[in-house]
Amino acid sequence: MNARFVLLVVTVVVIAQTLLSISEVSASGPVIARGAEREAIKSQHILDRPYRPGHFYGNTVRRRHARGHNR
Repeated sequence: MNARFVLLVVTVVVIAQTLLSISEVSASGPVIARGAEREAIKSQHILDRPYRPGHFYGNTVRRRHARGHNR
Protein backbone atom coordinates (compact mmCIF):
# COMPACT_ATOMS: atom_id res chain seq x y z
CA MET A 1 0.00 0.00 0.00
CA ASN A 2 1.00 3.51 -0.59
CA ALA A 3 2.18 5.33 2.56
CA ARG A 4 0.12 8.40 1.65
CA PHE A 5 -3.05 6.32 1.42
CA VAL A 6 -2.43 4.76 4.84
CA LEU A 7 -1.77 8.20 6.32
CA LEU A 8 -4.99 9.51 4.77
CA VAL A 9 -7.04 6.63 6.18
CA VAL A 10 -5.55 7.03 9.66
CA THR A 11 -6.21 10.78 9.57
CA VAL A 12 -9.85 10.29 8.52
CA VAL A 13 -10.42 7.72 11.28
CA VAL A 14 -8.90 9.97 13.96
CA ILE A 15 -10.97 12.97 12.84
CA ALA A 16 -14.16 10.88 12.75
CA GLN A 17 -13.58 9.53 16.25
CA THR A 18 -12.85 13.03 17.54
CA LEU A 19 -16.05 14.43 16.05
CA LEU A 20 -18.11 11.57 17.50
CA SER A 21 -16.59 11.96 20.95
CA ILE A 22 -17.43 15.68 21.05
CA SER A 23 -21.12 14.86 21.35
CA GLU A 24 -20.55 12.18 24.00
CA VAL A 25 -21.84 12.73 27.49
CA SER A 26 -19.02 13.23 29.94
CA ALA A 27 -18.71 11.44 33.26
CA SER A 28 -19.83 13.25 36.36
CA GLY A 29 -20.16 12.20 39.96
CA PRO A 30 -18.93 9.07 41.67
CA VAL A 31 -19.11 5.63 40.09
CA ILE A 32 -20.92 4.23 43.14
CA ALA A 33 -23.48 6.63 44.56
CA ARG A 34 -24.63 6.01 48.11
CA GLY A 35 -27.37 7.19 50.40
CA ALA A 36 -29.24 10.35 49.49
CA GLU A 37 -27.25 10.84 46.30
CA ARG A 38 -28.29 7.39 45.07
CA GLU A 39 -31.95 8.07 45.80
CA ALA A 40 -31.73 11.43 44.00
CA ILE A 41 -30.24 9.76 40.91
CA LYS A 42 -32.79 6.92 40.93
CA SER A 43 -35.66 9.40 41.12
CA GLN A 44 -34.53 11.10 37.89
CA HIS A 45 -35.72 10.05 34.43
CA ILE A 46 -33.11 7.81 32.80
CA LEU A 47 -32.29 10.43 30.15
CA ASP A 48 -31.61 13.04 32.83
CA ARG A 49 -29.33 10.90 34.99
CA PRO A 50 -25.57 11.58 34.93
CA TYR A 51 -23.18 9.44 32.93
CA ARG A 52 -21.27 7.06 35.20
CA PRO A 53 -18.59 4.53 34.26
CA GLY A 54 -19.81 0.95 34.55
CA HIS A 55 -23.50 1.81 34.15
CA PHE A 56 -23.75 0.30 30.69
CA TYR A 57 -27.51 0.22 30.16
CA GLY A 58 -28.23 3.78 31.26
CA ASN A 59 -25.19 5.19 29.49
CA THR A 60 -26.18 3.41 26.27
CA VAL A 61 -29.73 4.74 26.46
CA ARG A 62 -28.45 8.30 26.97
CA ARG A 63 -25.89 8.03 24.15
CA ARG A 64 -28.44 6.65 21.70
CA HIS A 65 -30.87 9.42 22.64
CA ALA A 66 -28.18 12.10 22.23
CA ARG A 67 -27.23 10.71 18.81
CA GLY A 68 -30.85 10.64 17.66
CA HIS A 69 -31.39 6.87 17.41
CA ASN A 70 -35.06 5.99 17.70
CA ARG A 71 -34.65 2.33 18.67
